[in-house]
Amino acid sequence: MIKHFVIVWFVYWFAILALPVHSVYPAAGEAFLLQFLFVAFVSLGYLATHAVFNIGNVPRWGTADIAEAKGLIAIALLLSVCGTAFLVYDRIIVQGVDYSKGIAFARQEWRKLGEARGGGVSSVYSVLGYLFSSGYFVAGILAVSVKAKLSQKFRFISLFCVFALVLVNSLIAGGRSNILLLAVLIFAAISSQGGWQLKLFIRSYFVRTLIVFLVGISAMYTLYVFYERASASNMDAVEYVNNFLPYLGLEFDSWYRDFLNDNSWASFSAIPVLAGSYLTHSYSTTAAIIDSVHEDKVIVFLHAMNLLNKLGLASAPDSSWFLAGRFPSLPGALWYQYGVISIFPGAIFLGVISALVKYLYVSKPSSITRLAGYISMYSILVVSPLLFVLDFMSFPFLVLSFAQIIALRFIAISLRVVFRKPAKHFELSDLRSC
Repeated sequence: MIKHFVIVWFVYWFAILALPVHSVYPAAGEAFLLQFLFVAFVSLGYLATHAVFNIGNVPRWGTADIAEAKGLIAIALLLSVCGTAFLVYDRIIVQGVDYSKGIAFARQEWRKLGEARGGGVSSVYSVLGYLFSSGYFVAGILAVSVKAKLSQKFRFISLFCVFALVLVNSLIAGGRSNILLLAVLIFAAISSQGGWQLKLFIRSYFVRTLIVFLVGISAMYTLYVFYERASASNMDAVEYVNNFLPYLGLEFDSWYRDFLNDNSWASFSAIPVLAGSYLTHSYSTTAAIIDSVHEDKVIVFLHAMNLLNKLGLASAPDSSWFLAGRFPSLPGALWYQYGVISIFPGAIFLGVISALVKYLYVSKPSSITRLAGYISMYSILVVSPLLFVLDFMSFPFLVLSFAQIIALRFIAISLRVVFRKPAKHFELSDLRSC
Protein backbone atom coordinates (compact mmCIF):
# COMPACT_ATOMS: atom_id res chain seq x y z
CA MET A 1 0.00 0.00 0.00
CA ILE A 2 2.60 2.56 1.09
CA LYS A 3 4.95 1.53 -1.70
CA HIS A 4 2.34 2.30 -4.33
CA PHE A 5 1.58 5.60 -2.58
CA VAL A 6 5.21 6.71 -2.84
CA ILE A 7 5.58 5.44 -6.43
CA VAL A 8 2.47 7.33 -7.57
CA TRP A 9 3.78 10.56 -6.06
CA PHE A 10 7.17 10.18 -7.74
CA VAL A 11 5.51 9.40 -11.09
CA TYR A 12 3.37 12.50 -10.58
CA TRP A 13 6.44 14.69 -9.95
CA PHE A 14 8.27 13.15 -12.91
CA ALA A 15 5.30 13.91 -15.17
CA ILE A 16 5.34 17.53 -13.98
CA LEU A 17 8.99 17.79 -15.01
CA ALA A 18 8.48 15.96 -18.31
CA LEU A 19 5.42 17.84 -19.57
CA PRO A 20 6.13 20.96 -21.69
CA VAL A 21 4.11 23.21 -19.37
CA HIS A 22 4.83 25.11 -16.17
CA SER A 23 2.88 26.80 -13.38
CA VAL A 24 1.94 30.45 -13.67
CA TYR A 25 2.11 30.81 -9.88
CA PRO A 26 5.39 31.77 -8.19
CA ALA A 27 5.18 29.40 -5.20
CA ALA A 28 6.00 26.28 -7.23
CA GLY A 29 9.02 25.43 -5.09
CA GLU A 30 7.02 25.77 -1.88
CA ALA A 31 4.30 23.55 -3.38
CA PHE A 32 6.82 20.79 -4.06
CA LEU A 33 8.22 21.08 -0.53
CA LEU A 34 4.73 20.88 0.97
CA GLN A 35 3.85 17.81 -1.09
CA PHE A 36 7.18 16.13 -0.36
CA LEU A 37 6.81 16.64 3.39
CA PHE A 38 3.24 15.34 3.20
CA VAL A 39 4.47 12.13 1.55
CA ALA A 40 7.29 11.82 4.10
CA PHE A 41 4.99 12.22 7.12
CA VAL A 42 2.34 9.83 5.75
CA SER A 43 5.10 7.27 5.19
CA LEU A 44 6.47 7.89 8.69
CA GLY A 45 3.07 7.32 10.31
CA TYR A 46 2.47 4.20 8.23
CA LEU A 47 5.89 2.61 8.79
CA ALA A 48 5.89 3.33 12.53
CA THR A 49 2.46 1.73 12.95
CA HIS A 50 3.51 -1.17 10.72
CA ALA A 51 6.49 -1.81 12.99
CA VAL A 52 4.54 -1.49 16.26
CA PHE A 53 1.82 -3.94 15.21
CA ASN A 54 4.17 -6.18 13.21
CA ILE A 55 1.72 -6.15 10.30
CA GLY A 56 2.14 -9.02 7.87
CA ASN A 57 1.85 -9.13 4.11
CA VAL A 58 -1.42 -9.25 2.23
CA PRO A 59 -2.63 -12.82 1.57
CA ARG A 60 -1.51 -14.78 -1.45
CA TRP A 61 -4.05 -14.52 -4.22
CA GLY A 62 -6.63 -17.28 -3.90
CA THR A 63 -5.81 -18.30 -0.32
CA ALA A 64 -8.54 -16.26 1.38
CA ASP A 65 -11.32 -15.82 -1.17
CA ILE A 66 -14.72 -14.40 -0.27
CA ALA A 67 -16.99 -17.44 -0.30
CA GLU A 68 -20.06 -15.92 -1.98
CA ALA A 69 -18.10 -13.82 -4.49
CA LYS A 70 -19.84 -15.18 -7.58
CA GLY A 71 -23.31 -14.38 -6.29
CA LEU A 72 -22.22 -10.98 -4.98
CA ILE A 73 -20.73 -10.04 -8.36
CA ALA A 74 -23.96 -11.05 -10.11
CA ILE A 75 -26.05 -9.00 -7.67
CA ALA A 76 -23.74 -5.98 -7.96
CA LEU A 77 -23.93 -6.07 -11.76
CA LEU A 78 -27.72 -6.50 -11.71
CA LEU A 79 -28.12 -3.52 -9.39
CA SER A 80 -25.76 -1.50 -11.57
CA VAL A 81 -27.67 -2.33 -14.75
CA CYS A 82 -30.93 -1.26 -13.10
CA GLY A 83 -29.37 1.92 -11.73
CA THR A 84 -27.83 2.80 -15.07
CA ALA A 85 -31.18 2.28 -16.79
CA PHE A 86 -32.79 4.66 -14.27
CA LEU A 87 -30.11 7.29 -15.00
CA VAL A 88 -30.58 6.96 -18.77
CA TYR A 89 -34.35 7.32 -18.36
CA ASP A 90 -33.92 10.37 -16.12
CA ARG A 91 -31.47 12.12 -18.45
CA ILE A 92 -33.22 11.46 -21.77
CA ILE A 93 -36.92 11.09 -20.93
CA VAL A 94 -37.42 13.13 -17.76
CA GLN A 95 -34.89 15.94 -18.29
CA GLY A 96 -34.88 15.76 -22.10
CA VAL A 97 -31.10 16.04 -22.49
CA ASP A 98 -30.13 15.81 -26.17
CA TYR A 99 -27.09 13.58 -26.76
CA SER A 100 -27.26 13.77 -30.57
CA LYS A 101 -24.81 16.71 -30.69
CA GLY A 102 -22.20 14.90 -28.60
CA ILE A 103 -21.48 14.31 -24.95
CA ALA A 104 -19.92 17.75 -24.40
CA PHE A 105 -23.08 19.57 -25.53
CA ALA A 106 -25.20 17.14 -23.51
CA ARG A 107 -23.08 17.76 -20.41
CA GLN A 108 -23.52 21.54 -20.76
CA GLU A 109 -27.27 21.14 -21.19
CA TRP A 110 -27.47 18.82 -18.16
CA ARG A 111 -25.57 21.34 -16.01
CA LYS A 112 -27.81 24.22 -17.09
CA LEU A 113 -30.90 22.18 -16.21
CA GLY A 114 -29.42 21.46 -12.78
CA GLU A 115 -28.70 25.15 -12.19
CA ALA A 116 -32.22 26.07 -13.30
CA ARG A 117 -33.75 23.87 -10.59
CA GLY A 118 -31.32 25.13 -7.95
CA GLY A 119 -29.31 21.91 -7.75
CA GLY A 120 -32.32 19.90 -6.60
CA VAL A 121 -33.16 16.32 -7.53
CA SER A 122 -34.54 15.97 -11.06
CA SER A 123 -36.69 12.89 -10.37
CA VAL A 124 -36.98 9.74 -8.30
CA TYR A 125 -35.31 7.91 -11.19
CA SER A 126 -32.19 9.99 -10.67
CA VAL A 127 -32.13 9.06 -6.97
CA LEU A 128 -32.56 5.35 -7.73
CA GLY A 129 -29.97 5.59 -10.47
CA TYR A 130 -27.30 7.06 -8.22
CA LEU A 131 -28.17 4.60 -5.44
CA PHE A 132 -27.58 1.50 -7.56
CA SER A 133 -25.56 2.38 -10.67
CA SER A 134 -22.13 2.19 -8.98
CA GLY A 135 -22.39 -1.53 -8.29
CA TYR A 136 -20.06 -2.26 -11.20
CA PHE A 137 -17.18 -0.87 -9.12
CA VAL A 138 -17.77 -3.58 -6.49
CA ALA A 139 -18.16 -6.23 -9.19
CA GLY A 140 -14.84 -5.23 -10.75
CA ILE A 141 -13.04 -5.32 -7.39
CA LEU A 142 -14.37 -8.80 -6.57
CA ALA A 143 -13.70 -10.15 -10.07
CA VAL A 144 -10.05 -9.11 -9.76
CA SER A 145 -9.39 -10.04 -6.13
CA VAL A 146 -11.14 -13.44 -5.97
CA LYS A 147 -9.44 -16.42 -7.64
CA ALA A 148 -10.64 -19.93 -6.82
CA LYS A 149 -14.37 -19.17 -6.57
CA LEU A 150 -14.69 -17.84 -10.14
CA SER A 151 -14.41 -19.63 -13.46
CA GLN A 152 -12.45 -18.02 -16.28
CA LYS A 153 -15.64 -17.60 -18.31
CA PHE A 154 -17.54 -15.95 -15.46
CA ARG A 155 -14.60 -13.66 -14.70
CA PHE A 156 -14.36 -12.47 -18.32
CA ILE A 157 -18.11 -11.90 -18.64
CA SER A 158 -18.08 -9.95 -15.37
CA LEU A 159 -15.19 -7.74 -16.45
CA PHE A 160 -16.76 -7.14 -19.86
CA CYS A 161 -19.96 -6.00 -18.11
CA VAL A 162 -17.91 -3.76 -15.80
CA PHE A 163 -16.19 -2.08 -18.77
CA ALA A 164 -19.50 -1.66 -20.59
CA LEU A 165 -21.18 -0.13 -17.55
CA VAL A 166 -18.34 2.28 -16.79
CA LEU A 167 -18.38 3.51 -20.39
CA VAL A 168 -22.17 3.95 -20.41
CA ASN A 169 -22.10 5.82 -17.09
CA SER A 170 -19.23 7.99 -18.34
CA LEU A 171 -21.11 8.80 -21.54
CA ILE A 172 -24.23 9.70 -19.57
CA ALA A 173 -22.27 12.16 -17.44
CA GLY A 174 -20.03 13.31 -20.30
CA GLY A 175 -17.00 12.91 -18.04
CA ARG A 176 -14.05 10.65 -17.36
CA SER A 177 -13.82 10.47 -13.56
CA ASN A 178 -15.58 7.09 -13.42
CA ILE A 179 -12.89 5.55 -15.63
CA LEU A 180 -10.10 7.07 -13.54
CA LEU A 181 -11.73 5.82 -10.34
CA LEU A 182 -12.25 2.31 -11.75
CA ALA A 183 -8.57 2.15 -12.71
CA VAL A 184 -7.58 3.09 -9.14
CA LEU A 185 -9.95 0.49 -7.67
CA ILE A 186 -8.64 -2.27 -9.94
CA PHE A 187 -5.07 -1.49 -8.87
CA ALA A 188 -6.26 -1.47 -5.25
CA ALA A 189 -7.82 -4.91 -5.71
CA ILE A 190 -4.58 -6.21 -7.24
CA SER A 191 -2.61 -4.69 -4.36
CA SER A 192 -4.80 -6.57 -1.86
CA GLN A 193 -3.66 -9.92 -3.27
CA GLY A 194 -0.06 -11.12 -3.07
CA GLY A 195 1.32 -12.89 -6.12
CA TRP A 196 -1.42 -11.65 -8.47
CA GLN A 197 -0.46 -12.31 -12.11
CA LEU A 198 -2.31 -11.47 -15.30
CA LYS A 199 -1.39 -14.83 -16.86
CA LEU A 200 -3.01 -16.66 -13.96
CA PHE A 201 -5.87 -14.20 -13.77
CA ILE A 202 -6.89 -14.85 -17.39
CA ARG A 203 -5.21 -17.93 -18.88
CA SER A 204 -6.43 -17.40 -22.44
CA TYR A 205 -4.06 -15.24 -24.50
CA PHE A 206 -6.96 -14.12 -26.70
CA VAL A 207 -9.04 -13.04 -23.71
CA ARG A 208 -6.06 -11.21 -22.16
CA THR A 209 -5.57 -9.38 -25.45
CA LEU A 210 -9.26 -8.50 -25.54
CA ILE A 211 -9.11 -7.11 -22.00
CA VAL A 212 -6.06 -5.01 -22.91
CA PHE A 213 -8.05 -3.77 -25.93
CA LEU A 214 -10.95 -2.76 -23.67
CA VAL A 215 -8.54 -0.94 -21.37
CA GLY A 216 -7.17 0.86 -24.43
CA ILE A 217 -10.68 1.91 -25.44
CA SER A 218 -11.22 3.34 -21.96
CA ALA A 219 -7.97 5.31 -22.20
CA MET A 220 -8.91 6.58 -25.66
CA TYR A 221 -12.28 7.69 -24.31
CA THR A 222 -10.56 10.01 -21.81
CA LEU A 223 -8.78 11.71 -24.73
CA TYR A 224 -12.01 11.74 -26.74
CA VAL A 225 -13.67 13.80 -23.99
CA PHE A 226 -11.08 16.56 -24.54
CA TYR A 227 -11.67 16.50 -28.32
CA GLU A 228 -15.44 16.64 -27.76
CA ARG A 229 -15.15 19.65 -25.49
CA ALA A 230 -12.88 21.38 -27.97
CA SER A 231 -15.49 20.80 -30.69
CA ALA A 232 -18.25 22.08 -28.43
CA SER A 233 -16.23 25.27 -27.95
CA ASN A 234 -15.80 25.68 -31.74
CA MET A 235 -12.00 25.48 -31.41
CA ASP A 236 -9.32 23.29 -32.87
CA ALA A 237 -7.18 21.19 -30.52
CA VAL A 238 -4.31 23.67 -30.12
CA GLU A 239 -6.63 26.64 -29.62
CA TYR A 240 -8.66 24.73 -27.02
CA VAL A 241 -5.53 23.69 -25.11
CA ASN A 242 -4.19 27.27 -25.22
CA ASN A 243 -7.44 28.51 -23.72
CA PHE A 244 -7.82 25.73 -21.17
CA LEU A 245 -4.28 25.66 -19.73
CA PRO A 246 -4.58 29.07 -17.98
CA TYR A 247 -7.72 27.74 -16.25
CA LEU A 248 -5.48 24.99 -14.81
CA GLY A 249 -2.87 27.56 -13.76
CA LEU A 250 -0.44 26.41 -16.45
CA GLU A 251 1.14 27.67 -19.66
CA PHE A 252 3.25 26.14 -22.42
CA ASP A 253 7.02 26.18 -22.22
CA SER A 254 8.36 28.55 -24.88
CA TRP A 255 10.08 25.78 -26.87
CA TYR A 256 6.87 23.75 -27.10
CA ARG A 257 4.83 26.77 -28.15
CA ASP A 258 7.32 27.41 -30.95
CA PHE A 259 7.16 23.71 -31.87
CA LEU A 260 3.37 23.91 -32.23
CA ASN A 261 3.56 27.10 -34.29
CA ASP A 262 6.23 25.76 -36.65
CA ASN A 263 4.75 22.30 -37.29
CA SER A 264 1.13 21.84 -38.29
CA TRP A 265 1.25 18.11 -37.55
CA ALA A 266 2.40 18.86 -33.98
CA SER A 267 -1.18 19.71 -33.02
CA PHE A 268 -1.79 15.97 -32.56
CA SER A 269 0.36 16.15 -29.42
CA ALA A 270 -1.67 18.97 -27.87
CA ILE A 271 -4.51 16.83 -26.49
CA PRO A 272 -2.22 14.21 -24.85
CA VAL A 273 -0.25 17.09 -23.32
CA LEU A 274 -3.51 18.55 -22.03
CA ALA A 275 -4.52 15.15 -20.60
CA GLY A 276 -1.22 14.91 -18.73
CA SER A 277 -1.51 18.51 -17.58
CA TYR A 278 -5.04 17.87 -16.35
CA LEU A 279 -3.82 14.98 -14.18
CA THR A 280 -0.93 17.00 -12.72
CA HIS A 281 -2.31 20.55 -12.51
CA SER A 282 -2.95 20.07 -8.77
CA TYR A 283 0.72 21.00 -8.35
CA SER A 284 -0.04 24.46 -9.73
CA THR A 285 -3.24 24.71 -7.69
CA THR A 286 -1.24 23.93 -4.54
CA ALA A 287 1.18 26.73 -5.42
CA ALA A 288 -1.76 29.13 -5.79
CA ILE A 289 -3.21 28.01 -2.45
CA ILE A 290 0.08 28.71 -0.66
CA ASP A 291 0.07 32.29 -2.00
CA SER A 292 -3.63 32.87 -1.34
CA VAL A 293 -5.46 34.69 1.43
CA HIS A 294 -7.51 32.42 3.70
CA GLU A 295 -11.15 31.92 2.66
CA ASP A 296 -13.82 30.24 4.75
CA LYS A 297 -14.88 27.83 2.00
CA VAL A 298 -15.28 24.04 1.71
CA ILE A 299 -13.18 21.80 -0.56
CA VAL A 300 -12.73 18.68 1.63
CA PHE A 301 -15.79 16.38 1.92
CA LEU A 302 -17.49 18.78 -0.50
CA HIS A 303 -19.33 16.17 -2.57
CA ALA A 304 -20.54 14.27 0.50
CA MET A 305 -21.88 17.52 1.98
CA ASN A 306 -23.64 18.36 -1.29
CA LEU A 307 -25.33 14.95 -1.25
CA LEU A 308 -26.48 15.48 2.33
CA ASN A 309 -27.81 18.89 1.33
CA LYS A 310 -29.84 17.39 -1.53
CA LEU A 311 -31.34 14.94 0.97
CA GLY A 312 -32.19 17.81 3.33
CA LEU A 313 -29.77 16.57 6.00
CA ALA A 314 -27.29 19.46 5.91
CA SER A 315 -27.04 23.06 4.79
CA ALA A 316 -25.46 23.81 1.42
CA PRO A 317 -21.66 24.11 1.70
CA ASP A 318 -19.99 27.24 0.35
CA SER A 319 -17.73 25.83 -2.35
CA SER A 320 -17.08 29.06 -4.25
CA TRP A 321 -13.37 29.15 -3.51
CA PHE A 322 -11.08 31.03 -5.86
CA LEU A 323 -10.01 27.93 -7.85
CA ALA A 324 -13.25 25.95 -7.76
CA GLY A 325 -13.26 23.06 -10.23
CA ARG A 326 -9.51 22.41 -10.06
CA PHE A 327 -7.70 19.55 -8.35
CA PRO A 328 -6.01 20.90 -5.18
CA SER A 329 -4.07 17.73 -4.15
CA LEU A 330 -4.80 16.39 -0.68
CA PRO A 331 -2.01 18.37 1.06
CA GLY A 332 -3.14 21.52 -0.78
CA ALA A 333 -6.75 20.92 0.27
CA LEU A 334 -5.74 20.43 3.91
CA TRP A 335 -3.66 23.62 3.81
CA TYR A 336 -6.53 25.61 2.28
CA GLN A 337 -9.32 24.41 4.56
CA TYR A 338 -7.58 23.75 7.87
CA GLY A 339 -4.34 25.74 7.67
CA VAL A 340 -0.70 24.77 7.53
CA ILE A 341 -0.85 23.42 11.08
CA SER A 342 -3.11 20.57 9.86
CA ILE A 343 -0.73 19.21 7.23
CA PHE A 344 1.72 17.22 9.30
CA PRO A 345 -0.62 15.85 12.01
CA GLY A 346 -3.08 15.06 9.22
CA ALA A 347 -0.41 13.27 7.20
CA ILE A 348 0.77 11.19 10.17
CA PHE A 349 -2.84 10.36 11.07
CA LEU A 350 -3.50 9.23 7.49
CA GLY A 351 -0.43 6.99 7.59
CA VAL A 352 -1.42 5.47 10.94
CA ILE A 353 -5.02 4.81 9.86
CA SER A 354 -3.84 3.27 6.57
CA ALA A 355 -1.57 0.85 8.43
CA LEU A 356 -4.31 -0.07 10.92
CA VAL A 357 -6.79 -0.73 8.11
CA LYS A 358 -4.23 -3.00 6.45
CA TYR A 359 -3.71 -4.76 9.80
CA LEU A 360 -7.45 -5.44 10.09
CA TYR A 361 -7.62 -6.66 6.50
CA VAL A 362 -4.58 -8.95 6.80
CA SER A 363 -5.99 -10.48 9.99
CA LYS A 364 -9.15 -11.56 8.13
CA PRO A 365 -8.86 -11.11 4.35
CA SER A 366 -11.97 -13.16 3.59
CA SER A 367 -14.15 -10.38 5.06
CA ILE A 368 -15.70 -8.19 2.38
CA THR A 369 -16.05 -5.37 4.93
CA ARG A 370 -12.32 -5.36 5.60
CA LEU A 371 -11.56 -5.64 1.90
CA ALA A 372 -13.74 -2.55 1.35
CA GLY A 373 -11.78 -0.72 4.05
CA TYR A 374 -8.46 -1.67 2.45
CA ILE A 375 -9.66 -0.59 -1.00
CA SER A 376 -10.88 2.75 0.38
CA MET A 377 -7.63 3.59 2.19
CA TYR A 378 -5.55 2.54 -0.82
CA SER A 379 -7.65 4.86 -2.98
CA ILE A 380 -7.23 7.78 -0.57
CA LEU A 381 -3.45 7.32 -0.66
CA VAL A 382 -2.88 6.90 -4.40
CA VAL A 383 -5.35 9.61 -5.45
CA SER A 384 -3.88 12.13 -2.97
CA PRO A 385 -1.74 13.84 -5.67
CA LEU A 386 -5.03 14.94 -7.27
CA LEU A 387 -7.55 15.42 -4.47
CA PHE A 388 -9.26 13.77 -1.51
CA VAL A 389 -10.83 10.71 -3.12
CA LEU A 390 -14.18 11.16 -1.34
CA ASP A 391 -14.60 14.28 -3.46
CA PHE A 392 -14.71 12.15 -6.60
CA MET A 393 -18.38 12.30 -7.53
CA SER A 394 -18.73 8.51 -7.70
CA PHE A 395 -16.76 7.53 -4.59
CA PRO A 396 -19.55 8.04 -2.00
CA PHE A 397 -21.78 5.89 -4.22
CA LEU A 398 -19.05 3.23 -4.34
CA VAL A 399 -19.14 3.18 -0.52
CA LEU A 400 -22.93 2.92 -0.68
CA SER A 401 -22.69 0.02 -3.16
CA PHE A 402 -20.30 -1.81 -0.86
CA ALA A 403 -22.75 -1.23 2.01
CA GLN A 404 -25.59 -2.68 -0.08
CA ILE A 405 -23.59 -5.80 -0.95
CA ILE A 406 -22.37 -6.26 2.64
CA ALA A 407 -25.94 -5.91 3.94
CA LEU A 408 -27.27 -8.43 1.41
CA ARG A 409 -24.51 -10.87 2.33
CA PHE A 410 -25.25 -10.44 6.03
CA ILE A 411 -28.96 -11.11 5.43
CA ALA A 412 -28.19 -14.20 3.34
CA ILE A 413 -25.86 -15.63 5.99
CA SER A 414 -28.38 -14.84 8.74
CA LEU A 415 -31.15 -16.68 6.90
CA ARG A 416 -28.83 -19.60 6.23
CA VAL A 417 -27.97 -19.86 9.93
CA VAL A 418 -31.60 -19.59 11.05
CA PHE A 419 -32.92 -22.25 8.67
CA ARG A 420 -30.03 -24.71 8.92
CA LYS A 421 -29.45 -24.69 12.71
CA PRO A 422 -31.80 -25.13 15.64
CA ALA A 423 -32.23 -21.94 17.62
CA LYS A 424 -30.33 -23.30 20.62
CA HIS A 425 -27.25 -23.78 18.43
CA PHE A 426 -27.34 -20.31 16.90
CA GLU A 427 -23.96 -18.57 17.20
CA LEU A 428 -23.04 -15.00 16.29
CA SER A 429 -19.69 -16.30 15.10
CA ASP A 430 -21.49 -17.56 12.00
CA LEU A 431 -21.98 -13.93 10.94
CA ARG A 432 -18.41 -12.75 11.46
CA SER A 433 -17.36 -13.55 7.89
CA CYS A 434 -19.06 -10.33 6.83
